[in-house]
Amino acid sequence: MKSLIEKYKNKKKQAIIKSAPQGSYAFVGIGNHSLANLYPVLDFLKVHLKYIVTRSAENATLISEKYRGVEGTSNLKKVLDDPQIIGVFVCASPNQHYQLCSQILEAGKYLFVEKPPCDTSEQLKELISISKTKGNISLVGLQKRYAPVYSKLKAISAKATYYSLKYQTGAYPEGDVLLDLFIHPLDLSVFLFGNAKPVSVQKIKRSESSFTYLIHLKHENGITGALELSTDYSWTGASEQITLNTSKGIYHSESTSSLTFTEKPRVIAGIPMEKVRAFAPATKQLFGQNDFLPVREHNQLYSAGFYNEIETFVNLCEGLKAINKSSLAQLEDTYKLIESIRS
Repeated sequence: MKSLIEKYKNKKKQAIIKSAPQGSYAFVGIGNHSLANLYPVLDFLKVHLKYIVTRSAENATLISEKYRGVEGTSNLKKVLDDPQIIGVFVCASPNQHYQLCSQILEAGKYLFVEKPPCDTSEQLKELISISKTKGNISLVGLQKRYAPVYSKLKAISAKATYYSLKYQTGAYPEGDVLLDLFIHPLDLSVFLFGNAKPVSVQKIKRSESSFTYLIHLKHENGITGALELSTDYSWTGASEQITLNTSKGIYHSESTSSLTFTEKPRVIAGIPMEKVRAFAPATKQLFGQNDFLPVREHNQLYSAGFYNEIETFVNLCEGLKAINKSSLAQLEDTYKLIESIRS
């Protein structure tokens, strides 16, 4: 038995070693989000980063000194002219993304870009056009589309009659709150329930950095959504909650860490049976993040979707089987929704 276990473990090790990507890649940007959430996944997947591009010549020199096997540079053209580079990751200041994406796609490279890829629907159409002309793969880093919890919710989303979504953070003074921050919950609504139009929008401004949007959405499939998107809470206690109401019961998710289903009591001829006899609602745990061991599936970078989105992009670049859930073209409805809310 011991020898069989060892053989099984060794096969798993070999599969991991063999899965290392063969191509060379570049990364534009080295900010806090990149360092905390994206570079660790690239390292785990053994992605060969040949270049890291930064605007600072001083930082470029530091990268070359401290990142073994990686060349730091402020010369994007040099990177795009390198035939070894098949894919480029972009995570820079949002106001730079459109120009960077245009250059990378025009150069014929495959593109991974953190949200938002651009500022407007018109710019998005231009990027889609370049991508189609050049035959490029594009993937936008809206990681919630790749989170296991939301994959499970999407599979049952058609059962919902309505849902509520709360996205609550602390103050956000550094950019466009709709495009930089609230794009996450708005895109999640579109991803789960399809194209939507706002029925009503109430904007509450408490300060220059504390906003709340109360939004009533109607999706094309008839599902209704009630959204609270707010920066009037705190970053320490930031949270995202979705509740789906279906005929059989209630699905509830807490961020990307848990998903439960609670059955409803029966109603016969309009009479709630829980008033006739005792009813103890049963709650099933459909997904839960296990923090006993920090294995991949229960690491927050995995449950939040960062691992799956990057692995998907790399596999597409390497010609392997993968499903792209967030191409530039798949964001058109999200951008239309954001612009409808803004107007």
